[in-house]
Amino acid sequence: MLAVAGGIVSISSLAHDIGWSASGPGAGYFPFRVGVLLTAAGAALVIQSAYAKASAGPGHVGIRPDVVFATHPDLRRTLGVVLPTAALVAGTMVLGSYVASGLFLAFMMRRHGGYGWLPATALGVVSIAVFYMVFDLWFRVPLAKGPLEAALGL
Repeated sequence: MLAVAGGIVSISSLAHDIGWSASGPGAGYFPFRVGVLLTAAGAALVIQSAYAKASAGPGHVGIRPDVVFATHPDLRRTLGVVLPTAALVAGTMVLGSYVASGLFLAFMMRRHGGYGWLPATALGVVSIAVFYMVFDLWFRVPLAKGPLEAALGL
């Protein structure tokens, strides 16, 4: 399914310019390359699965009830990344990309990196300033903006 999805992305991106011009990458440049990577990863998974089944011998179903997939601490660590990422997505809809990304980076530095509030906040603020300069000013590709950017007139 991953290879099929990658193929769909790659083929769909061919409707746009997938090359690089004097003004920068075409609209299909990144989607095409991501689609090719997804297709290659899907093909690698198919090959890996076929090899694993062939080496397991006949009658092997691949399910081992004696092996725990994930322990409770493993799931806590996973949710410690998945839930803030979901909050980032939801926050982007309300706060815009810049503020939500800055809050996400500051939170992740504090929670998972063990940094204090000052360096975490400083990196969050500096990051959104850099993101704004790169995307809005240099590439002229504005990201979703929220009420703070509107209040600042950006």
